[in-house]
Amino acid sequence: MLHYKRAVRPSPVGTAGRDRTAVQLEEARVADGLQAKTPLCGPTKRGWRTKSCAGGGAPAGPCNTTRCGAVACPRAAVQEHSGPNGRRIPALTRRRKGSSPHARQAPRSLATASTNAGEQFLSEPGGGIGSRRDVWLAAALVVLVLVAYAPAFTADFVRWDDQFYVTENPLLQEPGGLRAIWNPSDRRAPQFYPLVFTSYWVEFRLWGLDPRGYHAVNVALHTASSLLVLALARGWGFSSWAAALAAAVFALHPVQVASVAWIAERKNTLGGFFFLLAFWCYWRARLHRSNGWYVASFFAFGAGLLSKTQVVALPLSFLLAEWASAQGPSKRQRITFWTEGLVRLLPFFALAGMLALVTVRFEHERWPPQPFSLLERILIAGNAVGFYATRVIWPEGLSPIYPKWTLDPSALRWWIAPALVPLVGATILWMRHRIPRWILWGVAEFLLGILPVLGLVPFNFFTYSFVADHFLYFSMLGAGAIAAQVAEVCLPRAPRATRAVAAASVLGMSILTFYESTHWRDNLSFWLHVRRRDPDGFLANYNLGLHFRQAGEWERAAAYFRQAARARPNADFVFRRYTEALRAARGNEAVIQACSERIAQDPNFAPAYVERGYSWELLGRFSDARADYERALRTAPPGSAWREQARQRLAALEVPPQPTGP
Repeated sequence: MLHYKRAVRPSPVGTAGRDRTAVQLEEARVADGLQAKTPLCGPTKRGWRTKSCAGGGAPAGPCNTTRCGAVACPRAAVQEHSGPNGRRIPALTRRRKGSSPHARQAPRSLATASTNAGEQFLSEPGGGIGSRRDVWLAAALVVLVLVAYAPAFTADFVRWDDQFYVTENPLLQEPGGLRAIWNPSDRRAPQFYPLVFTSYWVEFRLWGLDPRGYHAVNVALHTASSLLVLALARGWGFSSWAAALAAAVFALHPVQVASVAWIAERKNTLGGFFFLLAFWCYWRARLHRSNGWYVASFFAFGAGLLSKTQVVALPLSFLLAEWASAQGPSKRQRITFWTEGLVRLLPFFALAGMLALVTVRFEHERWPPQPFSLLERILIAGNAVGFYATRVIWPEGLSPIYPKWTLDPSALRWWIAPALVPLVGATILWMRHRIPRWILWGVAEFLLGILPVLGLVPFNFFTYSFVADHFLYFSMLGAGAIAAQVAEVCLPRAPRATRAVAAASVLGMSILTFYESTHWRDNLSFWLHVRRRDPDGFLANYNLGLHFRQAGEWERAAAYFRQAARARPNADFVFRRYTEALRAARGNEAVIQACSERIAQDPNFAPAYVERGYSWELLGRFSDARADYERALRTAPPGSAWREQARQRLAALEVPPQPTGP
């Protein structure tokens, strides 16, 4: 008697095996003495339902006839599956008579259905970084990351939070600084991310304020995270090439530059590493049913929370990944699966909630956020989702700081994205049985990654912009999974074209990442790049003004301060910088003219009266100076610094000059 078997490495997608007719299938079954009415594995409306061996006694093993990973009867002469086009495909491969049905099994599937009706668990992974091809792909990934981020190794600090986190942070230099870093009631740290500032504290003692060391640690953490993504993707059952593509999307997408090349964004690289480590440990805990790996995952997740609170919602992706690996459990199994999974993750959510409350309270007291109405939050969140999706698909016009949107609930264009997001979500849910699960998981992971920064809970960064590239760091894991799943579907049909498109995409991302990394070379390069994306923005013009003021180039400083003053006309500190630079560049007459123009726009702007009065005083026109100081006293708010300065200057004018000779 002939037995038939096809040994194929499991994969998250359906096989593109050869089509067979129903007649051939029945003949093969009859030839093996099996009843045609007893299917061993077959499709249902919700996926693949698996059954144990019909003959009894033989253990159920991994399916060796398809790449779907279903449990199949090892005694089956022929097994049938649903291909990518929905047709039932038997796989007929000769196996010698008398050989053991388990003698030549395919690599074990990532997820197999448990024989217990109440639980579904995972078997050994179908991959992992262990084969020679995996090692070479991992080495190639490391080389690509180091080359793409090469400009960051020689970059300097930038005046965009680097001064608060490192260069001007007194906690890094004080003897008791480390104790203050871990004390949530101490408000001297910019944020309560103790592991991040502990890493800075250690590095400050290793290489002081040499930026190369800080950049090297950031790139090293990102490289390690990329290797963890590769290991996870192989563990999920993706092929070596598809897993490498997932890791490459995470590692080399140009939106990641804002997290890797920015020293102050150590929060992302460190938090991302611990989150992925927690994910990997959790996966091994489920594979081996090991409490030790579960505890390791819990502590790694806690370290991630102490580095970046944005990981607060990501434990859900652990459970969703198990669901994506499962092969269509029954209704009762699904209820048990989700219930037990959520119970298993309760400690993670409890820890996340506790540390999130501490961080939110710390930041709201340290940096009070700008208040927004519920309607404005909905508009911000909906448009932010659309913005992030387009930036991932087409990374054009990237910037570390995007212009802040001017919300107008009465304008139709602000409602397009908030309307499309739930519509697209409902469509995906409706078609979820036709969409590969890892694509669904990738979409869910993408949304979970950006959920804390969509504006439903406002935070301080919304003072400058509603969106930022560095908020996408954790979501790129989902984007990588989607890319890997698409590649896995396309590889059997067009292997050469798929590999060519994937290679071109990776090369293109590497080039763009290298180019974006050059913008972080120094403070001047950084702010010039930001200004190119937003010529009228306040932050770029003000910081460029500070740069040229420090360099003694007063004319250029005055020009940038003038643009910053136009962007924020009521910011008195900007107007003072502008008049200071203008006085140094062109003299008091130019300051008087600029102040007169500002007073014409707003007659109650007290700083303009004080600065013009001071210029009159320097020119010896004391009566004009006295008049401006008196107007400043009438227009300045009570208790303001400008009111006090006008009072002091006016008192100095009333003091008669003292005789200098006999």
